[in-house]
Amino acid sequence: MIARIRKNEELLEGYFIVDIEAEGIGLRKAGRPAVPGQFYMLKAGPSTDPLLRRPLSLHRKLSDDSVRFLYRRAGRGTALLSRLIPGDEIDVLGPLGNGFPMPAGIKHALIVGGGIGIAPLMALADYISDERKDISAAAFIGGRSREYVLGADEFSRKGIETFTATEDGSLGKKGFITHILDEYIHEHKHKGTGGWAIYSCGPHPMLISVAAMAKKYGIKNYTSMESNMACGIGACMGCVIGVLDREHGSSVYKKVCDDGPVFDADDIVW
Repeated sequence: MIARIRKNEELLEGYFIVDIEAEGIGLRKAGRPAVPGQFYMLKAGPSTDPLLRRPLSLHRKLSDDSVRFLYRRAGRGTALLSRLIPGDEIDVLGPLGNGFPMPAGIKHALIVGGGIGIAPLMALADYISDERKDISAAAFIGGRSREYVLGADEFSRKGIETFTATEDGSLGKKGFITHILDEYIHEHKHKGTGGWAIYSCGPHPMLISVAAMAKKYGIKNYTSMESNMACGIGACMGCVIGVLDREHGSSVYKKVCDDGPVFDADDIVW
C-alpha cells in the first residue's frame, strides 16, 4: 500500500521514530488488528537503488490507520527513510509474520530488550497495559550507555516496573541487563514462576543469555529474531535460522519472516 509520512523525528544520533498513515495500515486481513511482534516492509523512494525493502517491527499501533516505527539509520535504505518529511509517500507491505503469543495462564510478563530491540516490545507493553490488565509486567532495558537505553521512561509511564542497566554505568546498574533479570527472577522465584513468560528482542548474545536463563528457571521465553530480509513473505528463503525438530531429533531451517519473527526460544538452535 502507499502510505504517507505523518512524522519522522530523530530521537538521538542515528535513531528515529516515524509515524505512517494509510487506511487500514494497522489491520491484518479480515479487519483484525496488527499484533505486537509483527513487522512491515518499507521502501523509501521510487528508485531501484536500493532494490530491497527494509523490515521494521511494529513499534506502536496509533490507530487502525496509523502506526509508528522505531529504527536506526544503518544503511542506504534507512538513510533514505530518515530524509522523508511529513506528507511524503512511502510504499509499505504488511503487517507480516507472527506476533508474541499470549497463551492462557500467563500472569506475569518479563519484557527484556537491548538497544533497538525494544522496537517490538513497546507494542507488547501497549497491548498488556491497554488490553490485558489481568497480566502484570516488568521491563528490563539495557544499552551501552544512557543515550542508548531507549523507551525506559515510556514503559514506566505505563505503570510497568522498569529496570535499566548500562555497560558504562551511566544509567541504572552497571553491567548487562541480563544480570538484573537474573537477580529479579532469583528474588521472586520463591513465590513460584508458574504463569510467567519472557518476551525478548535485542543483540544476539543477549538473547542467548536470556534463553539459557529462561531454561534454568523453567520460564517460557518468546524471542523476536532479527534477520536480513529480501522479500518478507517467505519466497526468497534468505532469512532462515536453525530450529529444532523435536519429532525427529534433528534441526530444520525456518524463515524468520514467515515462520517468525517470534519463536519459542527453546526451539532455536543458538
